[in-house]
Amino acid sequence: MTKRSLFHGVIAAWAVTGGLVLLVIVGATALNAAGFLADMIAGLWGGDVAGLSGYEDGVTMLAGVAGLAMFPYCQLHHGHAAVDVFMDKAPRWANRLVTLFSGLVVTAIALWMAYMLVLGTLETRSDNVETAVLGWPVWIFMPTAVISCLLWALAALMETFAPEMPHGA
Repeated sequence: MTKRSLFHGVIAAWAVTGGLVLLVIVGATALNAAGFLADMIAGLWGGDVAGLSGYEDGVTMLAGVAGLAMFPYCQLHHGHAAVDVFMDKAPRWANRLVTLFSGLVVTAIALWMAYMLVLGTLETRSDNVETAVLGWPVWIFMPTAVISCLLWALAALMETFAPEMPHGA
């Protein structure tokens, strides 16, 4: 197994994990919406059904985990914004220059985000910040964002300096 295929596997597994977290969010949202509907129906007879306690806390914390987990995979598979309208007509050297520059910028942004997230994690932990309803420590969700940003930077470097050849090339 090459390093590249190992990194691809780790990045894909990380994205799938983010997708599973997203499914948890969707399930909780559906359950909460069903609770609102049940509350409306029960209200017709003077009853009530409580919603999911702390729903917003959970969704807020998990949405960041799920979303950022997919950035590295998106980078590896060129799922990022591109200006193909202009670059299709540009010479090969210009395309390579734009690819190099944009890859380095994305890498720098991802590494800067990782660094700032580390600082934020340490500060949030030392301040004992908790979610409003559930009382979850916020900092425990933040290291996943650091990992996502580091994998994103790795993906950007891989695609900038050692892009995969298209199948059949």
